[in-house]
Amino acid sequence: MTDNMSSFRAGQYGSGRPRIRRRRGVRLAAALSVLAASALLTTGAGPSRPVGANLTCTSIGPTFQDGNTISGSGAIIAPCGGGATLVIQRSRWYGWEDMATVNFTGQHAQTITYDCAGTGIHGFRTYINSQHADGSYEFHESNHINANCG
Repeated sequence: MTDNMSSFRAGQYGSGRPRIRRRRGVRLAAALSVLAASALLTTGAGPSRPVGANLTCTSIGPTFQDGNTISGSGAIIAPCGGGATLVIQRSRWYGWEDMATVNFTGQHAQTITYDCAGTGIHGFRTYINSQHADGSYEFHESNHINANCG
C-alpha cells in the first residue's frame, strides 16, 4: 500500500489533470498577452503627452447661486492649448439636462451663467470637456448644489 501511495504522490496516477490545468493557464496567459499587444497596435494606445508630463490642462471652478443666477467657471491652463466646452446642467429624473453652454479656445478662464428664475428646486453642476492641441481629452465636474429658483 505504501508503494501505491508513493507512486500516486509521484504523479503516476491521474497526472494528466494537473498538466491540463497548467497548459490551459499557459494558453490563457499567451492569449491575453496577444490581445493586449493587438489592442495597443490597433488603437494606438499609449501616452498622448510626452513621457513624464502628467499635466492637467483644464480646471473647473465651483458652481454657485446668486439670487436666480447659477454660475460656474472653467479654464484651459498654460502650457496647454485647444478648445473646451463649459456647461451648466440641472438634475432631472431622467438624468442631467444642459441649461447653458459656452465653447472657447485658447489659454484663459471662462465663466458661464444660467437664469433659473421660476424653475423650482433643482440640483446644478458645471462641467468642462476639452480636447487639447496634442489630441488628448479631459473632463472635470464641479461641486453639486441644490438651488431654489422659485
